Amino acid sequence: MIRITTYVLAGLALTLASFPHQPASAEVPLEEFTKLPLYGNLKISPTGEYLAATVRNDDGQMSLVIMNMRSNEVTATIRGFGRDFINDYNWANDERIVATLGRQYGSLDAPSATHEIVAVNWDGKRQKWLFGRGRNANIVFDRTYKVASILNRLADDDDYILVGVNDFANPNSTYTVVYRLNIYSGKMTKVTTAPTRGALIVTDNTGAVRLAISEDPDNKNAVVIHKRDDKRWKLMGIYHGKEGTITPLAFAPDNILLYMLDNRETDTDSLYFFNTSSEEVELIYTHDVVDISSVEIAPDGTLLGVYTEPDYPDFTMLNTQHELSGPLTAVRNALRGFRVRPTSMTEDGKLAIIRADGDRVPARYYLFDVDSNQLSQIASVLPGIDSEQMRPMEPYKLKVRDGTEMFAYLTRPDDSDGPFPMVVLPHGGPHGVRDHWRFSADVQMLASRGYAVLQVNYRGSGGYGRDFLYSGYGKWGTVMQDDLTDATRWAIEAGIAAEDRICIYGGSYGGYAAMMGVLREPDLYQCAIAYVGVYDLELMFKKGDIPTRDSGLVFLKEAVGEDKEDLRARSPVHNLDKLKAPVFIVHGGEDFRVDIEHAYRLRKGLEELGKPYEWLVKPKEGHGFYKPENRLELYERMLAFLEKHIGRGQETLAGGSK
Repeated sequence: MIRITTYVLAGLALTLASFPHQPASAEVPLEEFTKLPLYGNLKISPTGEYLAATVRNDDGQMSLVIMNMRSNEVTATIRGFGRDFINDYNWANDERIVATLGRQYGSLDAPSATHEIVAVNWDGKRQKWLFGRGRNANIVFDRTYKVASILNRLADDDDYILVGVNDFANPNSTYTVVYRLNIYSGKMTKVTTAPTRGALIVTDNTGAVRLAISEDPDNKNAVVIHKRDDKRWKLMGIYHGKEGTITPLAFAPDNILLYMLDNRETDTDSLYFFNTSSEEVELIYTHDVVDISSVEIAPDGTLLGVYTEPDYPDFTMLNTQHELSGPLTAVRNALRGFRVRPTSMTEDGKLAIIRADGDRVPARYYLFDVDSNQLSQIASVLPGIDSEQMRPMEPYKLKVRDGTEMFAYLTRPDDSDGPFPMVVLPHGGPHGVRDHWRFSADVQMLASRGYAVLQVNYRGSGGYGRDFLYSGYGKWGTVMQDDLTDATRWAIEAGIAAEDRICIYGGSYGGYAAMMGVLREPDLYQCAIAYVGVYDLELMFKKGDIPTRDSGLVFLKEAVGEDKEDLRARSPVHNLDKLKAPVFIVHGGEDFRVDIEHAYRLRKGLEELGKPYEWLVKPKEGHGFYKPENRLELYERMLAFLEKHIGRGQETLAGGSK
């Protein structure tokens, strides 16, 4: 049996002494739901001698902290390179970390990844800017420079990594160039150029470039895959999403078999072996309901198993003979009730950093020692959240009006049956995105204040197969909205929701769905909270970052539609005469995805009709509020808005208190 201990790594704990754990109270302070995670990631070095973690400073930026695993002493703390901070990192060899950077641009509230590359040793020495223009602090954020993505750490060459280089602003406009990059000197040597623009490069275990994957905007964003043989590129296939496509993942240790996801025959993304020599394909695993979300691969390149999430997270071990099969199964058993994934392992597979999270528990990191069978908790990313005070997410399967099955999550504010005042929370995206069983600050904040929360994976959501995904294309505001309506009515009929105390709240597409909900069903919802939402479908083709890319325009035409009359019929700004419910509009002034012009047009339309609304705009926020103080103001305003229109969540319909 695995033994579980806590905070054995005293050095890292001391580093975080300025972030004390908040004691439990009768009601979790609202501020705890607005805090940024203390950690970005924890990763162990290939030999297990060092542990690195990205740790949030008092100013909200991330530092890289490195410590010696034997002595528990911090060996280096790197706050950043000039104006930049560590965004993400990987161990490139036994002593050296390669990291990508982020930067606070101008007065924007949320930092942005610059995709520039730096390196540093375990002791903080030999800091080197390897790639990018960021070493010049006077250059402003103009989105015109080259950026690099790390492709392979080249385990057999301690001095080099492999990187792919594209334009920052529009990677689809340039051919990806692959370089060998010296992680000590910054010297670069060209390896190859991809045969298509904006290609994603796949390498094998030796670092050889084997595949190039790209989208073709001139062919309805078909996925185009080339393979590289004898330094020549050969077309492997062209795959249209609606007919199915393949997603290469990684090569097996023999560098011949390719692990890939394929949904051409199975509808859901299923795991296949593709023999790159014979071009034969073998089905390894498929799930009837959901896509495989990811795979687990051992340090030696061997496939271990697959992750799926039909309701709760699940892992299926496919290689029970591997030496890591037993230990990792034991870890999952010890952490039953969590989503469990290794973030890194030593090359010999003896030590692993395990990330575990759940619906009531923000991510925690553990050190697992295979030989001693000991699992030691290192840290929690949000120590102020007491899991005992959080509420469970309950998965449900329900049928909507045309008989289609929907999958939803319900979070009740207490253990009673209800009815409760309820908030319907449609996810953003909408396509390719889905709600998961996980900790959500929005959900837990609302539940802690007495509101039930309903999340629905409506048609068009990702994760449930190709047909379900594409069944939402062209159905914004119609069939997709009906799915939310039917789920809301199901909650009422089941006695979960109080029928005259329901609000709909969402961000991005969810903000659009919130507005369309109160317009199409004016008697179903008592209010709407529209957060960074789309309110004029025609404007999507002119403003925001999606139409700046050829592939983005192709997506909009296919997923949203092109007929102007139809777009107006499905746009909130052109249907406000149907509105009965009050609206709370929330937006960021620097939203690159959904331009704030959407919010201005919605406000103008409401004012012209004399419709009630509330307004909250933060000029320097983007697509969703980042700063804790802004998120706190949002939550305070939301709760006041909900109390005004559907009552306090703590009150029962009978007048008692919970």
